[in-house]
Amino acid sequence: MPITVSRLKAIWPWLVQARYIWITAAIICVALIISLRLHPTEQVIRLTGLVLQLFGICTVIWGISETRALFGLPSVASKTKVWLNSFPLLRRNVRLNVGNATIPITSSKVRLYGTHGPGATPTIDSRLDDLEKAVISIHERISQTQKEMDEEFQRTAGALKHEEQLRQAEDSTIRAKLEVTGTGGLHISAIGALLLMVGTILSTASNELPELLK
Repeated sequence: MPITVSRLKAIWPWLVQARYIWITAAIICVALIISLRLHPTEQVIRLTGLVLQLFGICTVIWGISETRALFGLPSVASKTKVWLNSFPLLRRNVRLNVGNATIPITSSKVRLYGTHGPGATPTIDSRLDDLEKAVISIHERISQTQKEMDEEFQRTAGALKHEEQLRQAEDSTIRAKLEVTGTGGLHISAIGALLLMVGTILSTASNELPELLK
């Protein structure tokens, strides 16, 4: 299969995906070259191992900061700054923020209904006419009440559906954050473990390594 320009351009993004591996490998290679080739003395090897161990500890702090940022929590630096500023002997300026508060006012419906009477001297026709008007009024009242109930049911169903969609979206977001927290930071943990391992080897076997490389 011929190598095209587009395939060559795709190499760089492919390498960038593993940038943490290349950076870690470069740091370890430089440390090994300096300590085992250029200056293979016990002091240099021990100090190089110490530096690698410090790098490994820094990756742990990095992973903690990434996890806190993922859940919207303040960074370690900002939390430390707040804690230092809360020292009891420090003089602090007290600020009072004055805001406007709004009080919601609920509205209620007021319904007025009238009744029909047969009059002072009722007759059969007036009574029938009054009954007819009363039946029409009752029918209108029932229709109005049914309409209001249907509208309220629709609003309630819409609100419940909207709340369900929000909960599903929040559940998906929380699930994604948990997945990233559990597996997304593995590259940071792997970098820290590798740096600590190499640093521990150099610090512990600083006397034996030059002899093995002779």
